Amino acid sequence: MSEIKIPTSQTEIIEARIIPKSSCYIIEIVYEKSEEITNNQQVAGVDIGVNNLIAVTTNQTGIAPLLIKGRPLKAINTFYNKQRSCLQSELKNNHNRSNSERLKKLTHIHVGS
Repeated sequence: MSEIKIPTSQTEIIEARIIPKSSCYIIEIVYEKSEEITNNQQVAGVDIGVNNLIAVTTNQTGIAPLLIKGRPLKAINTFYNKQRSCLQSELKNNHNRSNSERLKKLTHIHVGS
């Protein structure tokens, strides 16, 4: 559908996603990779979530599992959503607009791009 070419070493691409951000686009390439069989090798398992952002464990003895909380990030996102909602409400009620430089700046800071 487009003349845009993105170099990749993968030949069996399942999906390409274009995700708009505040000041750029993110392109995600989805592909499958076959599992490698591990015989007596060191293996780590990673679980990504919301309340627990990441949980990591391994089959090595003496290595403690790692758990990183996600709640502080949820709190930041909740604060951003409340700030954005207040700004949008103020713009709609007082100026009959849906966007402003202040709102753009808030979103730009939140996205981090």
